Amino acid sequence: MKKTMYGTIAMGAATALLVAGCSSGDSDSSASGSDGSSGGGTELLLWHGYTEADGKVLEKIVNAFNDQSDMCTVKQEPIAWSSITEKLVTSLGAGNGPNLVVQGVDTGEGYKNQGAFLSMDAYYSSGEYESADLMYSQAKDQVTWDGEAYGVPMGTTPFALWYNTELWEAAGLTDADYPTTIDELIEVAKKLTIDENGDGEPEQYGFAMPDQDMGVFSTLLHSGGGDYITDGVPAFDSAENVATMEKWQEAFVDGMISPTGMDSTAAMELFGSGRAAMIFNGPWEITSAESFGVDIGGFGWPSDWVAGVYNYWYATSMNDTDEEMTCSLEFSDFWNSYDQQIIWTESYYPPNRTDIDIAEIDDPLVSMLSEMAPTSYYYATGIDTNISDIQSESNAAQQQILAGGDVQELLTTAQTKIAGYLDN
Repeated sequence: MKKTMYGTIAMGAATALLVAGCSSGDSDSSASGSDGSSGGGTELLLWHGYTEADGKVLEKIVNAFNDQSDMCTVKQEPIAWSSITEKLVTSLGAGNGPNLVVQGVDTGEGYKNQGAFLSMDAYYSSGEYESADLMYSQAKDQVTWDGEAYGVPMGTTPFALWYNTELWEAAGLTDADYPTTIDELIEVAKKLTIDENGDGEPEQYGFAMPDQDMGVFSTLLHSGGGDYITDGVPAFDSAENVATMEKWQEAFVDGMISPTGMDSTAAMELFGSGRAAMIFNGPWEITSAESFGVDIGGFGWPSDWVAGVYNYWYATSMNDTDEEMTCSLEFSDFWNSYDQQIIWTESYYPPNRTDIDIAEIDDPLVSMLSEMAPTSYYYATGIDTNISDIQSESNAAQQQILAGGDVQELLTTAQTKIAGYLDN
């Protein structure tokens, strides 16, 4: 699937998309509290960090909800993701926080344990909300803690493989060469790697693979039949994971398919510069490639498991009346209605629903992402503490392995340290 891109967006904005997890929130404003009523109805305050194209689509859907609702009004307020982290608990304690906020899986469980997030299980169990039974099962499972679901899908997407069409075609590759196995993917990456003078520093890499990314690590391990962290249990040092990482180490060290030591921003810059033919990334790669003037195509990760971004609507402790919680659930259901999910694809995110007709999605790259959704999962579940330490240890192990370190030793060390962080 191909789409022509022309550079119009500043690089700083494009690269910031991934740092935010989905898109960048650059504005920061003080939240105004909600007393639960406005003009005889119930008013909700919504915090999110979307300020690029996705933020405009979000605003369109919020306005549509307000236009059709007689009893509920939603005020949406974009705030930098980092500021949400800094302010959320304090604002809730002060009584001027949001009723709904966008967060991921890992942060969601932590806030739930602090009493900041309330159960939204009624969305799934009451039978009153049309969209509930049409969400992907993993979307609910990943935010079900202590037997109750605490989040409703907001923006979910798998990661995919994006390629520079000019470099792809120069290598003699066509759509028929889309890999269907990991071995085929590695061979394609080797074919796209060019070291003209044989000095061990390719002029063109087959991949811009960020080895400072937990989503990448979890995808590699699951694709080899292993596991990463599930329900708070690490599985780094299994025989399957050792074999998987030995295979990828050979591709990186001997095949030179990608440099090591890159985070997602560095990988996007390398791909955008034309020195790498492929990148593993989310839909924000579409706008990033556009900012660099790169023509891209895309295809799915060739496995039955791929990491994805899972952002949710969470109802906070500000919903202290039945009316506020009802409006929070009604807005979440409206967001996931068929027509609004078609509109949401304008943000380059695929729809959250399982029943969307692919033919109704205008962008072929978003259609590709939608087809991958059933095999997309959050990279790790059950992490409710020490996420920064776990991330640091995971990234260090992945980078050292792909740079040529002892696979068994590094995975065993990561297993021990990360298990300790999870037990604390």
